[in-house]
Amino acid sequence: MSASPSTAGLRPTPILLLLIPALFAVWHARPLLPVDETRYTAVAWEMWRTGEFLVPHLNGETYAHKPPVLFWLMHAGWTVFGVNLWWPRVLGALALCLNAFMIKRLGKRMWPQQPQRGSIAAMLFVASLFPFLFSTALMFDLWLVPWVVLGWTALIDAHRGAPLLRTSLTFAAAVGFGILTKGPVTLLFLLPPVLAATHWSGRARSAGTPTTAAKAQSSRSKFVYATGGLGILLGAAIALAWAIPAGFAGGQEYRDAIFWGQTAGRIKDSFAHSRPFWWFLPLLPGMLFPWLWWPRTYQGWRGLSAKAQDMSRLIFWSLAPAFLFLCLMDGKQPHYLLPLFAMAAIALAWNLDEKPNFKLSPSFLPFLLPIIIGTAMAVAPLWAAQVDNVAWLNPQLLSLSGIALLVLLRPAWSVLQHEAYRPLVLGFLAPVTVIALHFGMGRSFYKEYDLKPSADFVAQWQQEDTPVGYFGAAYYGQFHFLGRLEKPLANPEKTDALRAWLEANPEGQMLVVVRRSDPPTFGPSPYPALPHGSRLLQVWECEQLLARMDELDLP
Repeated sequence: MSASPSTAGLRPTPILLLLIPALFAVWHARPLLPVDETRYTAVAWEMWRTGEFLVPHLNGETYAHKPPVLFWLMHAGWTVFGVNLWWPRVLGALALCLNAFMIKRLGKRMWPQQPQRGSIAAMLFVASLFPFLFSTALMFDLWLVPWVVLGWTALIDAHRGAPLLRTSLTFAAAVGFGILTKGPVTLLFLLPPVLAATHWSGRARSAGTPTTAAKAQSSRSKFVYATGGLGILLGAAIALAWAIPAGFAGGQEYRDAIFWGQTAGRIKDSFAHSRPFWWFLPLLPGMLFPWLWWPRTYQGWRGLSAKAQDMSRLIFWSLAPAFLFLCLMDGKQPHYLLPLFAMAAIALAWNLDEKPNFKLSPSFLPFLLPIIIGTAMAVAPLWAAQVDNVAWLNPQLLSLSGIALLVLLRPAWSVLQHEAYRPLVLGFLAPVTVIALHFGMGRSFYKEYDLKPSADFVAQWQQEDTPVGYFGAAYYGQFHFLGRLEKPLANPEKTDALRAWLEANPEGQMLVVVRRSDPPTFGPSPYPALPHGSRLLQVWECEQLLARMDELDLP
């Protein structure tokens, strides 16, 4: 089947090649960012250092907030290449490449006669702003996407009549390793299409009296139910194969956390509405840029469901219930939607390929966001002086990056006039914008957020058997991997606990986190403050800090 103007050039490979300069931009512009990236590498480092690969630990205590797969992936690279920083940083890029492959495979399974739709969907996902942006970060969600897509693929195979043993084992792998990657939230994306199998898999493609084909179509829903049921049971067994021994090894508190806190506890607390129900909606245009800014996205949907009711209904049941539940949940983060973006890319690819006759007008709208961002960066010297407490801001570098982005948009607009290249040009907009933003941050941002110098101080003190504490904020392992620390840090939460620790460790060192704008509680430290992201880090000898507390008569 020849490519139409709607689909010409829509392949993920050219966009994936942009990962190379994107990663270079990230390594140039920002280090591991606290608290998430430094925390995840700290947990992996403690598992590696202690040889305890079953139960994650953070700062000497069990860590039940995340399952172990991402940490095991870091260990896999360290086993081959040695402990290093670059391997954790490329895991996001590897996940994006894997996602492209899995989405391409899913599209081929959904429409065996139109295999190009899988390639189109892969490109649409890779070239969306949020998937590409998160490929430069160390996060769990991009590694959940391939398991969710694998589960959807197993359901389609069951619908097509594949052997039950194969489909159920595939679905079990998706459920089990999805839970080990992100937790039971995996079922939020996989369970609705299983429960709705009668609606999307058990309906005949044509109305009227039942026929042999209709009966065969109806019977397929039984295979989907069987695949889902057996897969969930076997997938739970895969997850429990880790959780049960980990629960016993980690103790009662850890056991309660992984069995209750990660399941019923999260559901119990998910309807508090600390963020409003509609919170995701205004973010979607940015998350799915540039496709939600492209008028072609909204053309051609009429009549699609009538042509392939089974696939259109599967798309609905894979998207709508999960999105609704995520809207109802208390804790909302943009990256929670990443698995849904995979199926959204499938739907858009179907539309583009099924309705090729709609004109792909060279719309100005997809260029609007990069132009706004590039202009704001270009005029940074005019507004930078009004921004307080942003020590890393380099107006000149930000301005040059913004000008470069605007200059690149001009030839892109010229190429856009050629209809066959319009989708490919649009696919480059989000990655190029991400690269320009990272180059605009520059080395000054890197230095302000790089905790390696502080971590080296802590490592040296620990090598000298000097007690070290951290006060003023919660300690989430910010220094552990960067300094390759061997011991936990004390983290007193209140001044009375701080006083007690200082009295017990007069020869120690205390790191105090202070805001850049507020006067520090204990006054200026006798040593220069260290950059600590958006804050500063004071260094105190314990005897000096205790004397300062007595002088100020702090409790």
